[in-house]
Amino acid sequence: MKKNLVLLFVVIMALLHSQSGFATITNHPADSTFIYVYRVGQWNAAGANWAIYADDEKKCKLSNNKYMKIAVAAGKHKISARVGGAGIFKKETEIEIDAEAGGSYYIACNVKQSITRARLEMVEVTKNSAAKQMEKMKLDNCQENID
Repeated sequence: MKKNLVLLFVVIMALLHSQSGFATITNHPADSTFIYVYRVGQWNAAGANWAIYADDEKKCKLSNNKYMKIAVAAGKHKISARVGGAGIFKKETEIEIDAEAGGSYYIACNVKQSITRARLEMVEVTKNSAAKQMEKMKLDNCQENID
């Protein structure tokens, strides 16, 4: 009986682990293309959530130290970020990704602050760089049931 309970526990833990974390985000069919957008943990502006848009469609409000994934078709896509509130003197931040079928693309977001405002800087990074930065991140709450 104890062996069965231990085996059941191991199986449940393996299933839970396979459904979360960075290890599972790169496994997808050859024709699927994903853009991963992540925000490294920074204490400045940690409470601010930037709305992330793909081709002008709102996808998620990206939290500090979280990531999101966006399924896209092959081709050029504009990924942009806007902070909430009144839009006076606020600029949209954006980056363009030319996605190929079956590819994975990674965008790192960092908060840049000046005296008058904070903005989210978006930079395309390699898979290896993203893996190092994302290894302890979790999928953002707005996308928990994406898979």
